Amino acid sequence: MDEIDMNTGLPVNNRDLPKPEAATPSPAGEIHYPSGMVLPAARPVPAPPRRTPLKRGTGRDLGLAAGLLARCFLLWDSLFWAQGIGLGEAVGLGLLLPAALIYLKDRPGRMTGYGLLCSALCLLGGASLALSGDNPLKALTLIATTPLFLIVLMERLELRTGTSPLARLRDLFVTWFGRSFGRIHLGAWALTHCGEKDSAKSKRNRAVLIGLACAIPALLILIPLLISSDAAFEGMVNRLDWDTAMKGVFALIPASFAALLLFSLLFTARKPEQSAGNRTRKGVEPAAVIAFLAAVSAAYVLYLVSQFAYFTDAFRGLLPKDYTVAEYARRGFFEMCAIVAINLGLIILAVGLCRKAEGRVPAIVKALALFLCIFSLALVATALSKMVLYMKSFGLTRLRVLTSAFMIFLALVVAAKAIQLFARKTPVAQLAVTLGAAILIALSLLNVDGLVARYNVDAWKTGKLDSLDVQMICELGDGATPVLVELSREEDTAVSSRAERELKNRSVEEDWRSWNLVTAKANAALEEYRP
Repeated sequence: MDEIDMNTGLPVNNRDLPKPEAATPSPAGEIHYPSGMVLPAARPVPAPPRRTPLKRGTGRDLGLAAGLLARCFLLWDSLFWAQGIGLGEAVGLGLLLPAALIYLKDRPGRMTGYGLLCSALCLLGGASLALSGDNPLKALTLIATTPLFLIVLMERLELRTGTSPLARLRDLFVTWFGRSFGRIHLGAWALTHCGEKDSAKSKRNRAVLIGLACAIPALLILIPLLISSDAAFEGMVNRLDWDTAMKGVFALIPASFAALLLFSLLFTARKPEQSAGNRTRKGVEPAAVIAFLAAVSAAYVLYLVSQFAYFTDAFRGLLPKDYTVAEYARRGFFEMCAIVAINLGLIILAVGLCRKAEGRVPAIVKALALFLCIFSLALVATALSKMVLYMKSFGLTRLRVLTSAFMIFLALVVAAKAIQLFARKTPVAQLAVTLGAAILIALSLLNVDGLVARYNVDAWKTGKLDSLDVQMICELGDGATPVLVELSREEDTAVSSRAERELKNRSVEEDWRSWNLVTAKANAALEEYRP
């Protein structure tokens, strides 16, 4: 059929039409015509987002979920209703990691040395809850085991997407929230759809769960009516320990949610797919980083010039003029700690965000970052020398011991960062995680309260301390109880009477969930002290 001319309405012979131009494609995808017209390359159509397939659970998955629920219930029940952190948390937490690793034994991936070290620290941290009597440090240890547990899973399943500290921090948060909260619906669906699709067993299990869920509101209405209708049933119900039952219900609610989060994380954990291309990050202009670090370094240089005499006196153990030991040691100590922590953050951000040429940090940025590291180490050394002088003059306290340990941790991390400026493969992030966890667990196992009390009493008896702060020892925890029993037998009536009053106020704890080795020794000392 001939083509119709739209202007005249007459048929047009196709043979009279001009032939189309021969198009020539270019390597970039553009189409070039002899007349000079160029058509842009066609944009690729983005692929639809890949949807995570719904996976049904198996009997093995149900066993894992039941085990996680039991462990989480013991953990939350001990946290809610025990008199302190102890054996209950240690058992509940210590069994989580082995159960997870056994469940993941068939998944692809291989445990790294860093993962093995974090595994050992996680297990040791859980055991320390039953060995230490220091509840504040045990609370920090309990919190620290969460990232350690996640790091072990990341190393085992190769969930890492980068090696830099910022990439590892991002991967940790993605694992913590995205692979647990973000996939909780997949875990719940898998548990409620166990077995083969459309099988009789799967349908029966869902029907049982639905029936039990519907029975709860009905029982809440019927049981009070039954109690009101019959005295015998009322007496039987009243004999039940409702207080313990309600405590169990309150612990079961967060335990169920925590177990579902853990199950969703383990059930859906898989190695992430590698991206098709590497994204190039431009980074911050080196001139901006250099200007920033130079301004900060200039202020520190002025500080060093003005404080030169104080620095030299501090290292020689001499006091500046018109200063007492207490005033000199306290002045600026915590400010120094804050400055060192801020400097460490500035160095990590400046080096990490600076634009690199062929993966190398500019030499001037390295030099300025190295100066900040050296300045920070000098501040740490000065602060520690002040603290040592303070301890020799006034003895130990919990705050002095813990602050000194924190300063040592900062110094080691800063030194590792300085080495990484020239040896790029230095694992600063891994060192900071493992070193921080190891110091925290060591302090928990060290029994800081007992150490402080014992040192001060021995220093007082040998004449190193002019007086003994009995009130400070009385404010310490169970670790100081044996020392208080010893002080109650002193000839100095002021010391012995104050120790006796404190011992009378201390009670023996019998809850097995809060049992720990230090408290057990304190209870034994109290029982021996009280006829």
